[in-house]
Amino acid sequence: MEEFDKELAIYGIFAKNAQKTIEKDKIYIFGNTIIETINFKILQTRGIKYFDIKMSEIKNIIFSKDILLDIFFSNVTFTKKIETNCNFKGELNFASCIFQESVNFQQANFENFICTYTTFEKKVSFLGAVFGNTENKKKISFFNVTFLNEVVFSDAIFNSNIDFDKGYFHKELKFNRTKFNCDKAKFNIECKNNVMFVGAVGKNITIIESNFQNNLILGVKFNLLNIIDSEILKDLTLNNSTGHNIEIINSIIGKNTDLSFLLTKNISLNNSTFKGEISLSTNNFFDTQNINFKDITFGKLYIPKELFVKSVDFERCIFLQDINLKDYTFNEVAFNTCTFKENVYFNNSEFKKEVDFHECEFEKTACFYGVQFDEIPNFSQALFKSNINVINSNLNFDFTKVDEKIKLLSSQGKGKYNYEIANDFRDSFRNFKSALIKDNNLLDASNFHKYELYCKEIELEEKKPKMFSKEWIDKWQLFFYRKLCDHHTDILQSLNSLIIIIGIFGILSFITIIGVNHYLEYKISINHLYFSLEFYDKHIKSLIQNHYLFILFTNLLIIFAYLFLVILALCVKFMRKIFIVLSYLVIVCIMIISPKILIPAIGIFTDKRALLDPLSAIGGIYTLLFAFVVYSFIKTIRKNSIVPN
Repeated sequence: MEEFDKELAIYGIFAKNAQKTIEKDKIYIFGNTIIETINFKILQTRGIKYFDIKMSEIKNIIFSKDILLDIFFSNVTFTKKIETNCNFKGELNFASCIFQESVNFQQANFENFICTYTTFEKKVSFLGAVFGNTENKKKISFFNVTFLNEVVFSDAIFNSNIDFDKGYFHKELKFNRTKFNCDKAKFNIECKNNVMFVGAVGKNITIIESNFQNNLILGVKFNLLNIIDSEILKDLTLNNSTGHNIEIINSIIGKNTDLSFLLTKNISLNNSTFKGEISLSTNNFFDTQNINFKDITFGKLYIPKELFVKSVDFERCIFLQDINLKDYTFNEVAFNTCTFKENVYFNNSEFKKEVDFHECEFEKTACFYGVQFDEIPNFSQALFKSNINVINSNLNFDFTKVDEKIKLLSSQGKGKYNYEIANDFRDSFRNFKSALIKDNNLLDASNFHKYELYCKEIELEEKKPKMFSKEWIDKWQLFFYRKLCDHHTDILQSLNSLIIIIGIFGILSFITIIGVNHYLEYKISINHLYFSLEFYDKHIKSLIQNHYLFILFTNLLIIFAYLFLVILALCVKFMRKIFIVLSYLVIVCIMIISPKILIPAIGIFTDKRALLDPLSAIGGIYTLLFAFVVYSFIKTIRKNSIVPN
C-alpha cells in the first residue's frame, strides 16, 4: 500500500503521487496528485501563507475557524462534500475546478473570492455568507461558472462589487434577502429555472446579456436597476420592488410582466418586447410626472386609468394584441409612430390636452366612438389600413380653434413655421377623410375635408403670397367659401348666406326706387309702396336720357355698395346676424309686393327695362351672385359632392 507523502504530511496534507515545491511560507502541489485530506489547522501552524494546488484530486478538507493564507485551486476535482462557515481572510481562488458533491459555505466570510471556469455538480449554498469587506473592497467574482443544481445566496452580504459573468445555472437560483452593499452588482448569466431576488437590497443592480428560461422574480430595493439585452422566456415580476430608477432596454419578456406593485420614481422601457400581459399601476409612477415608453413591443397591456393623469408618451411602440382604453381620461398623451397590430378602442374617452398619433399605423379597427377631444388631435401621416369609427366623437372644430392651435404650437418653439405646422394638421385631417371614404362614410368625411381646407387657408396666409398670384387667389377663395357655407358642410349657414344675398338686393332696390322717386318729387306713402315702383318704371327712361352720366355713376355706386354690403354681411360675425334678421323681413315684403323680383333676370325678357336702369344694374350683379349661391346651397345639401370618388 502506497504511503502518504511524508514531507507534505508534516503540513497536514495527506497526499499520494505528489509533485510539490515547498518554500519558506509557500506550498505548490501539482501533477495529478491525489489528496486524501487537507488540514488547514496544521497548515497554518506551520507558517504557510500561500497554498497553490493544480491538477489534483481532493477528498476531504478540514477547515479552521479563521483561514489567513491565500489559497489557489486550479484544475482540481473535489470528490467529497465540502462544508464550512469559517472566515477566509486571504484570497480564495477556484479556477477550472469540479465539485462532484454538495458545497455548503453557509455563514462563511470571504474577503477576496474568485471562481472561474468551475463546475458545481450538486447543490451549492452560500446562505448568510459575507463577501468582501467595507474597508478594502476586495474583488468578488464568479466568471464562467456552471451550477448544475440549486444555488442559494439567500441572506448573503456583498460588501465588495460582485460580478457574475457568463454564469450558467441549471436549477433554481436564490438571492432572497441578499444585501448588495457594494457599489455595483452585475449579472451576465444563463438560467434554466426560476431566479429569485425576493427582499434583496442593492444600490446598482445590472442584469445584462442574460437568458432566463423560466421566471425572474425581482422583489428588490434599489437605487438603480437595469435589465439590458436580456431574454426572459416566462414571467418577469417586480412586485414589491422599490427604488429610484429602473430601465429595461433591448430585452424580451416571453410571457407576463408584473409591474403593478413596483414603486419607483423613474421607469424607462426602451426597445424591448413584452409578449405577454404587462401590468402597470399608479404605484409605478408615484413621483413621476413624465412617463416614456420607447421602441417597445407590447403583448397584452393593461394600464390603470389613474396613470394617464400624468403625461405618458408611447414612441415607436408596437401593440401586438387588442388595446382597450375605453372610458379613460387622458391628460397629455402621445402615441407617435406606434403600430397597432390589432383593434384599439378609445370608446367614450376624453383627451383633455393635446394627443399625438402622428405616423401611427392602425392595421385593424381604430374606434374613437364618443370620444371627447378638448384639443385638436394630431394624426398627420397616420395610416388606417382597416376601419375607423368616429361616430359621436366631438371632432367638430371651427376655423378659429384650428388657427389658435397652430399658432400656439408655433409659439412653443416646435421648430417649424406656422404653415408647416398647418400642413401637418392638414395631413392629419386628410388621413381621417381617406379612412372614412374607404368606409363609405361620406358625411363624416366631408367634415374632415373642411378641416383640411381650414389648414390650407392658414398655410397660405402664413406664406403671405403675392397679390393676384395663384396662391393669393386660392387663399381668398377658401376664405369666401368658408364664410359662405363653411366649405359646403353647413346647410343653415349656406341658406342664411342665400337669404342675405336676396335681402341686401331687396334693401338696395327699395332704396334705389325711393331715391329716384324722391328726385322726381314723388311723395312716398306707406300705404302706396307698390305704386312707388309703378312711378319709378314710368319715369326712369326719361331720367336716364336726360342724366346719362349721373345714372352711370349711380349704377357703379349701387353695384359697389351691393358687393360691399354682401362681403360685410358674410364676413363680419355681428353684421351677419343683423343682416340675417333684416333679410328675412325683406323677403317677406318682396313676396307680398312682387315675388318675381326675387329673380330679376326674368325682367330682361318680360319688362324690357331701359339700358342703364339702376334696377337692372343691381339686378344683374344680384342675379350672378344669386345663381352662384343657389348652386353652392344645392351642393351643400348634397354634401357628398365635395368628397372625391
